[in-house]
Amino acid sequence: MIFDKCYKILVVDDAKDSQMLLSFDLKAAGCDVISAGSGEMALAILASTGVDLIILDVHMPGLSGLVTLERLKRNVHWQMIPVIMLSSSDGEDEVVTALELGADDYVVKPYISKVLFARMRTALRLREKTKALEDLAKTDFLTGINNRACFDELASCAISQAQRSERPLVMAMFDIDFFKLVNDDYGHDMGDKVLKSFAASLIESFRNYDIIARIGGEEFAVCLPNTSIKNAIYACERLRASVEYMRVPLNNGSKKEIGITVSIGVASSVSASLNIDCLLKQADIGLYYAKSQGRNQVPTFRT
Repeated sequence: MIFDKCYKILVVDDAKDSQMLLSFDLKAAGCDVISAGSGEMALAILASTGVDLIILDVHMPGLSGLVTLERLKRNVHWQMIPVIMLSSSDGEDEVVTALELGADDYVVKPYISKVLFARMRTALRLREKTKALEDLAKTDFLTGINNRACFDELASCAISQAQRSERPLVMAMFDIDFFKLVNDDYGHDMGDKVLKSFAASLIESFRNYDIIARIGGEEFAVCLPNTSIKNAIYACERLRASVEYMRVPLNNGSKKEIGITVSIGVASSVSASLNIDCLLKQADIGLYYAKSQGRNQVPTFRT
């Protein structure tokens, strides 16, 4: 295998012989290949299928390669897919235009397989490194779940969708009770272990499309789209009960374990004025009420 894994490659070329040759060479190199005979067909394929890299012919009837490239790069869902332009011409203006539109590289026909594959590897590695950095910037370094910045972005999008569809959305905030004592009595390494265990409980207790994040210290938040306040309270109570019975073993190899509890605040609204700051504030009010009433509970507040 030429590549380190099986990549899905979209080949866009109106010439059948070029399509067939590229498909043959790429499959022999271990790639999964999808072919399109026009820019219009390529865009239709991308609307329903994810790909790792696009090889795009410059000169095609209908949507030219350059126009297709421009549309690709304008679409937020496709703009990060690496694109290598393919053409029988090596005119400087054409190359410059393609690169300025966002192409990752440019290969002249008839292509040399080794050269094309080398440029594909470079484009794929660069995209993977960029994605890794993007993921790192959005992820809490300790627990591996979303960080505050990513949560604000994702939850804001969910709230906008809730407004448009007039569907309910719930915001929940969680605070590990007496977490400072864990750090004071057992050390910060143990505190980190508790935070990781709690994050794992959140992932296990909520749905795949619920937005889970650590928003600071021992505080966490979950945004639950398309969820009634009743169902959200049920989910939060289930999480609270599971945490109450959770035991985290000490790091020193002893058989001793520690237990924790969590206080939770919940807020819900379908108002047109719904926004993330308002919901977080209301959920925070519920959270502090839970703490004032003895902790380890889920009181409810509505916006």
